[in-house]
Amino acid sequence: MSKRGNSSAARITHAYNRLLVILMLLVSFSTITVVGIHLIKNKHDDSVELMKTLKASFDQDEPDWQYWHENTPVNTHHTFARIQVKQGKKTVQRYYTRNTRRFLDNTWSTWPLISNVQYQGNQGVYYHTQAVEQEGQLEVVYDTWLSLNGMIEIFKMILLMSTGITLLGLLVGSWATRVLARRLNQPLVTLTSAAKVISNAPSPDGQEALPVPQGPEEVRELTVEFNRLLHSLKQQVVRDNQFVSDASHELRTPLTAIRGHVALLQRHGKAHPELFADSLAVIDDESQKMQQLIESLLALSRMENAQMSVAAYDLVAQVKRVVSRYQQQTPQTLKVIVPDRMMVQANAEAIEHTLLALLSNARKYAPANSVVTIQITKGGQRALLSVADLGPGIPDAEKAKIFDRFYRVDESRSKAIKGTGLGLAIAKQLTTLSGGELSVVDNVPQGSRFMVHLPLAVSENL
Repeated sequence: MSKRGNSSAARITHAYNRLLVILMLLVSFSTITVVGIHLIKNKHDDSVELMKTLKASFDQDEPDWQYWHENTPVNTHHTFARIQVKQGKKTVQRYYTRNTRRFLDNTWSTWPLISNVQYQGNQGVYYHTQAVEQEGQLEVVYDTWLSLNGMIEIFKMILLMSTGITLLGLLVGSWATRVLARRLNQPLVTLTSAAKVISNAPSPDGQEALPVPQGPEEVRELTVEFNRLLHSLKQQVVRDNQFVSDASHELRTPLTAIRGHVALLQRHGKAHPELFADSLAVIDDESQKMQQLIESLLALSRMENAQMSVAAYDLVAQVKRVVSRYQQQTPQTLKVIVPDRMMVQANAEAIEHTLLALLSNARKYAPANSVVTIQITKGGQRALLSVADLGPGIPDAEKAKIFDRFYRVDESRSKAIKGTGLGLAIAKQLTTLSGGELSVVDNVPQGSRFMVHLPLAVSENL
């Protein structure tokens, strides 16, 4: 029951009901106020004319009620008048219109509401006016009472109509709003059902997607974005599963070699002590591979949610220093084409690691007697650091995959090349964390060209 009460349809219906009630209360109050002011003003104007006629009817110390009835501008059936003649504080004479004396019998129950408006318990609401005139030694007090009961009936009718319209609006509007809200929420209900089916599927095939409704536009866009997110998560799961599989495969090879030589030594070590040197060399080499692989995996794991600080530094000086040091480790000739200075906004340590990874990749795949070109250029608001080799190159279909973990372009050839298959993946992650971008294109006339795009420092843009 609480879920139904918290649904969008229920909330929209409740909001509509509250809005309708508030609106009708405002309309009723405004109508009654405007009508009431208008009627009170009319009664005031009538009372002024009534008072003039009453004064005109009092002639020769006695009122002419016939004249008053014939000349008063209002209906005298529910209008009462009284004239009092006083001498000092003493009342000398009182004159009443028909039924006025009986009307005033219950004066003890009369109490004022607002100025000039009085309530008579047995008679209703009346508009009372009083005027005093001095005639010689006498004081004449004129009192009139105009019935406001007709106005009260109008107010009652307005209230009844407002209440009736409000109730009808609540009944019809609530039903219509609930139906409309359910219709508008139906795509969300459908999406929820589809999501439950996907989440409860015993063996998902990885191709699940929510049905995209035609409308409303917001729900359609939400579904499209959710499907994109779902697809991205599926790809991430696939990559993670592949990563675990590849890591297990890469670790299995050195472990198999280590266990094989341990078993060999256990069986034949005593009889053939000369086996120890070769087996220990293999065990040491394979353990180093495992250590390097594990350290690379840990580095990638730490970089998943890492943040790097960036600062302005001279990329040219860094490239010259790294290339000069690395030239001693590679048989290829390293050719450097750089300007005098290029200030970038990046993490120097991360970019140095990336450059070493690219040089190491060129050393593995480029011919020993070839030239590896390292170049720095400026393009727009970014600096471009490129490493071009003359190796076998990378097919177009493989370019998007070479930065994946453990990926090798040629598995049969790569087994003869030392490495963990994680160098480019780490370089890609480091470049991204440093605010740059790493990509690969074909080199002309042969080989591959890795490009590192880095943001220029503020001083370079001035």
